[in-house]
Amino acid sequence: MTQSATRTTTDELLRDPPFNFRAADDARVEIETAATRDADALAAMYDAFPPTDRTQGLPPTDADERRKWLGTLLDAHGVVARHDGDIVGHAALIEAGDAHELAVFVAPDARGNGVGTELLRGLLGAHRTRGGGRVWLAVESSNRCARALYRRFDFEVERRGRVELTMTRTI
Repeated sequence: MTQSATRTTTDELLRDPPFNFRAADDARVEIETAATRDADALAAMYDAFPPTDRTQGLPPTDADERRKWLGTLLDAHGVVARHDGDIVGHAALIEAGDAHELAVFVAPDARGNGVGTELLRGLLGAHRTRGGGRVWLAVESSNRCARALYRRFDFEVERRGRVELTMTRTI
């Protein structure tokens, strides 16, 4: 059998939520569709982000702005990662014209355990099931971990700015 015949494509790895996985730290984490009932738990996760641990000004540091921003994310299609009842990650696709903007956030103490990967697997899987389309994101060019994660999901650099990259893919 040839290598190409045994290779799994990224799209074959996408999954529809709900599902669970075993994180790198051996924690059991559930990926579920985000709902308005998650607002308080999401607010608590975003409130706990230290001011120095925000990318492109997100989540907003001002509490009122953060609540408005969270409302926008909850109006979008999204998924959450839950461990022991607490939300440890959130990803959403926000309608932006003929495409969807991707936003992914993992609580600082949950990073490096596969939560971001599984959030993308579930969110993009659900997007494919709903008809798919173009997805884009902006990422700081210095954020090597995030760039590597997006490349694993077949995102390609569309535009290079001074401090950020715009990456896209179609599902």
